[in-house]
Amino acid sequence: MASKNIRRATAEDVPVLTQIRNDAHAKKVVHGDYAWGKEGDGFSERWVRNNVAEKEVYVVELDGTPVGTFSLDLDDEKHWGPQEPIAGYVHGLCVREGFNGRGLGRFMLDWCANRVSGLNRRFVRLDCAVQNAKLCAYYESLGFIRVGLKSDGYVWSLYEKSAD
Repeated sequence: MASKNIRRATAEDVPVLTQIRNDAHAKKVVHGDYAWGKEGDGFSERWVRNNVAEKEVYVVELDGTPVGTFSLDLDDEKHWGPQEPIAGYVHGLCVREGFNGRGLGRFMLDWCANRVSGLNRRFVRLDCAVQNAKLCAYYESLGFIRVGLKSDGYVWSLYEKSAD
């Protein structure tokens, strides 16, 4: 059985995290999801470096190889507005090309649920582009429930799941 591990990202992870983010960006574009942009270089190392420095960004390893990334925030006023401290918010959930279908997304989201529950918060929340039907169906298959929509020039599905 493969060994899966999650650890906090460091500056040394920036090059591989940039590749993982860009792999996920390319996949989103194929599905007509332009939430992260339409084309071009996707994410720069500078953007990823800033993200790692400013947020709780994590690296997911499979047998020691970095294969995924995400961040976990304790608030998200941009999409959810002001909220009571009852949730953790997952952003940038990405899997490296060639590693999809191995349960890594579920592994990351279960880890987030455990972490959020340990902080005495009740929900794991995330958002995704409403027009990416495949991604919405994926989150729903993991037990997330669409609890709203947010429009800011782009329409987002807002999902939550109990952290228990």
